[in-house]
Amino acid sequence: MSRVLQFLLVWICALIGTAQAQQIVELELVLALDSSTSVNEDEYALQRRGLSEAMRHPSVLQAIRGLGEEGLAISVVQWSGPGKQVDSITWRHINSDVSAIRLANDLSKMPRALTGFTDITGAINHSVASIENNMFKGRRYAIDVSGDGTSDTNNPSRARDEAVAKGFTINGLIIHSVEYDLGDLARHALHKHYSEDVIGGPGAFLLNAESFKTFGESMRQKLVKEITGPLFASLRQGNLKAKPL
Repeated sequence: MSRVLQFLLVWICALIGTAQAQQIVELELVLALDSSTSVNEDEYALQRRGLSEAMRHPSVLQAIRGLGEEGLAISVVQWSGPGKQVDSITWRHINSDVSAIRLANDLSKMPRALTGFTDITGAINHSVASIENNMFKGRRYAIDVSGDGTSDTNNPSRARDEAVAKGFTINGLIIHSVEYDLGDLARHALHKHYSEDVIGGPGAFLLNAESFKTFGESMRQKLVKEITGPLFASLRQGNLKAKPL
């Protein structure tokens, strides 16, 4: 047997093994948290606490139970400027109260990893790659982008469009920072930016948190809506999506 043929056989076996190793879930979800400089230490702590509390809330636990044994896979990414994205919580299989509360406990201790500018394009591209290369196979792919400002560089609409073309849904959560509140015009600009350039895909939606103190409540609503949203029933009846390439 030639060396080329041997290489091809090894490569094919590796691909088959990878495909067989993928765990089936209803939803693959990346929670992409803003860690740019505009988010001070107290505000980051409020994000961390709010996300932890949302994950252990009875309504979220009930939504997770509704997915059945397959459950969902979750990863948490901190992002700021170009080239600055960190996987703070690597992929977890969540399909019970126990696994959800374990994740909530880890979220409550999650250290801040970054500061810097605001690059939503990088956050989207990193999240897409993370889903494409994990060990799960879901019926739906969703990326949560939360932040308190518009992109400093690189309008994210192109990254958003490329992700949507692959079957991803990108949802947004705007946080109105009290420290950097520049009035109604700035709020409108932020909402317009997320509405037109960030969110997209099947069932995409945008929520507002009036401050970092209400981030947890908004995140709770967002998680429930993503897990049990109007598209869920119809999508659940279909075949598993092929993993994006």
